[in-house]
This record gives sequence, C-alpha cells and structure tokens, in this order.
Amino acid sequence: MRAPDRFARLAGDHRNRGSGTLMPSRSKGVAQIRRLLKRLPENVRVEIAAALESSGRSILAAMRAKAPRRTGALAAGLKMKVFPRTLRLRVGFIATPRGRAKLFYARILEFGRRSQTVTVSRRRTGAAKRLVSGRKPAGDLVSVYQLRVRPLQGRRLVYGRYPELRRDLNSKLQRVFQRALGRIAGGRNA
Repeated sequence: MRAPDRFARLAGDHRNRGSGTLMPSRSKGVAQIRRLLKRLPENVRVEIAAALESSGRSILAAMRAKAPRRTGALAAGLKMKVFPRTLRLRVGFIATPRGRAKLFYARILEFGRRSQTVTVSRRRTGAAKRLVSGRKPAGDLVSVYQLRVRPLQGRRLVYGRYPELRRDLNSKLQRVFQRALGRIAGGRNA
C-alpha cells in the first residue's frame, strides 16, 4: 500500500482509489434493521408506508419551494417515491437517465462550481452527425473561443438538511411503533 493511500484511509477518506468513484457508506446495524422491518406485520408496514408517504409529500413541497423558478423545470423534475416492500422513501431527481440528463444543471445549482476558463468549439448547425476515424471532422468547426465561467455558490435544494421535516418524520414513525408495540403488549395482533 502506498503511503498516501494509507494516510487517506486513516484520515477517513473512503474513496475507492482504483476507479475514482465513491464507495457507498454503510451504517452499522442496517442489515439487522432491514430484517426486522421485513418481519413486521402487514398492517404495521401499511402504517409506516403511509407515514413515509405523508412526510415525503412535505419534504417534496419544501424542496420545490427552494428550487429556482426561471423555467420551472427543476421543480417539475423533483419527484417522490415510497417503496412499500422495503419501507424506503426517495425524494429528489428520480427519473430515467434521459430525464435526469435534461436537468444536468441541477447538480451545478445544488453543489456550485468553481471559476474556470473553458474552450468552446462551435460547429455548423445542421451538420451531419458523422465521425471520421472516431472523431468529429474539423471542417464542421465554425469558431473556437475561450469562455470564462464565473463561480457559483451551491444552493442545497435537494441535499439540504430539513431538520424540522426530519423531526416530523421521526415523530410519525415513533407513534406508529408505539401503537404497534402497545397492541402487541395488549395481546392483540399488531
């Protein structure tokens, strides 16, 4: 192991050095919680899914309220989905890859960007989409110029903290579990 990799790992850097991608972080006990959730009675699962649905709608409304409104495409691209089998909630830009590609600038608005100078190559409009030896032909170039891109501060519309909404979701789920445990303790089927 090279020294920089060893020190990075000791410092808590969990990136996969080989591919340059981030490895998914795992919390301890996730597998046990998933097994527990699979063994829950059906009516408790339905209650949990309903709590996730109602909280998901409020989280989605908060995200849409933070989204910029120049065209409204970002707000329209925000979606919510509840997975009742695994009891998970996803809120954000949930779409097909083609749908996400249309909102490529959402990542720039979310996380921001550094200032930089880029080279722009303009091509003829209506030029055939042909490749010559795997490259676009140089004859299609109209102009090449340098463009200075200004920095942009991130807005955190999807990955914001939303502490009040998290507290609301946690309290709803606590009430569901308290009702279920109370029914079990009373001898009734949960």
